[in-house]
Amino acid sequence: MITLMAAVLFVTTLALCAMPSASADEVEMNTYSDIRMDSNLVGTGDSITYTLNAIGGDSAPRYSLKLTDMSGNTISGSTATGTITNDGSLTRTTAAPANSGTYILVVEFTFTDNDDTATVTKTAPIKVVTPIVLSATLKNESGNVVDLNVWFIVDGEKVENSDRIVNLNPGQEKTETYRWITDGLPNGKHTMTVDGEVGITEGAISASVTDFYIGQTSHTLIEAIVIILFIILLIILIFVIRKPVKNVGKPKSRR
Repeated sequence: MITLMAAVLFVTTLALCAMPSASADEVEMNTYSDIRMDSNLVGTGDSITYTLNAIGGDSAPRYSLKLTDMSGNTISGSTATGTITNDGSLTRTTAAPANSGTYILVVEFTFTDNDDTATVTKTAPIKVVTPIVLSATLKNESGNVVDLNVWFIVDGEKVENSDRIVNLNPGQEKTETYRWITDGLPNGKHTMTVDGEVGITEGAISASVTDFYIGQTSHTLIEAIVIILFIILLIILIFVIRKPVKNVGKPKSRR
């Protein structure tokens, strides 16, 4: 009996010795953290809004963040540190760079449990684009005051979230604009106008139709530049041809 008890005690001791003590890895495994945002597409100079979620450890998690370019360079003014409250969620904003391109939001979450510390790094891609400013002029062709819900149309498709209410007196014109954040338009020529629930298609309200270009210059502008250069070259050619040549036909002694 004593021998059996001794054997059990020996095995139990070995098992206890084999059990690892609490480590940073264990703390990390028992934590949760992420970065959430409604959209990772923003316009140059706008604000990037995101929520940091972090739960775990025996005290409020800390964070350290920065925005980097694709080469890993930190964007000036983008760094921040702080503590996430007990509910485990914090919403923040960071200014988007002035230049379009792809950037990375890098967040280091730090958790503590007694004397152990664990750091977890999470990243989120951010695409910064130059906004497209849509513009169209509406005119009330009717003899009545019109309150009209309108939205922008690009290449025959409605631009989401561009709806607005326009009030027009009889004969009044009004220009509406919309700052469109998108990366879905291919290079080339595009056409923008506005449409509405009623009125525009029935002729009571007229709307301007305008072309714009992505990734290239308007052909009209190019043609104008070519014409101007042609005129300049023509003037120079005429001047050279009509310039009198001195001393032609005179003997050398009389020149």
